[in-house]
Amino acid sequence: MTDTNTSIPQNTSLPPEPVSEPVSAPLPRTTYENALDSLRAGPNPALLVFDCDWTLYPFDCDKDRIGPFIWQSWHGVVDYYGRPSNSYTDVSSIFGAIIDSGIPVAFLSRNPSAQQVKQLLSIIPCNTKVETTKKSLLNAMPSDAYFHAYSSAGIGKGKDKHFNALKKASEITFSDMLFFDDMPDNISAAEVQGTTAVLLGRTGFTLEAFTGGLERWRQKKLTISSNAISSAASS
Repeated sequence: MTDTNTSIPQNTSLPPEPVSEPVSAPLPRTTYENALDSLRAGPNPALLVFDCDWTLYPFDCDKDRIGPFIWQSWHGVVDYYGRPSNSYTDVSSIFGAIIDSGIPVAFLSRNPSAQQVKQLLSIIPCNTKVETTKKSLLNAMPSDAYFHAYSSAGIGKGKDKHFNALKKASEITFSDMLFFDDMPDNISAAEVQGTTAVLLGRTGFTLEAFTGGLERWRQKKLTISSNAISSAASS
């Protein structure tokens, strides 16, 4: 007689767990992307104004570095003697975002070697994404009327002479400009005339300085607007 109580072995092994696809970490955002996001947040100044020496690059043009300047694929920008003459790290990417956003730029320098400065600006590249043709810092200007490089010794304070010439050429009010410089006296004089001005440190023009400057300009415009509305309401 067959033993009906004989147990039948059961398959107790669990099914294999599904293999999950590895999740790749998001790529860090680039300087260009962060600068572009900050500009897209708006509103923005009508004009971005920059000093040159020790603001865009870490030297005095025509003193620490001598032109003509050229571009080399293995070194970047070099001067007449082959010495590296590149801009600060964030400059090319931020200017790429500025050009792609369509905001005009002006350069104001107290360096009297105007042609040397201008030639250097024409060599330093911009990392644009929208513009397909190669651009330099100089291409950020609408015209040569936005470039002023000369000594202002004995004429006003800071860069008063430069700013008055720029205002006449651009027809943009001082309060609609945002200015970056490494010299405290230039910053103080610009603030007195109503321009939002950012004093740069030893690292020159950085993403942090740029985004912080935009926020300061926006807050200042908002305060002016709010005060004007309050004044109109109380009159």
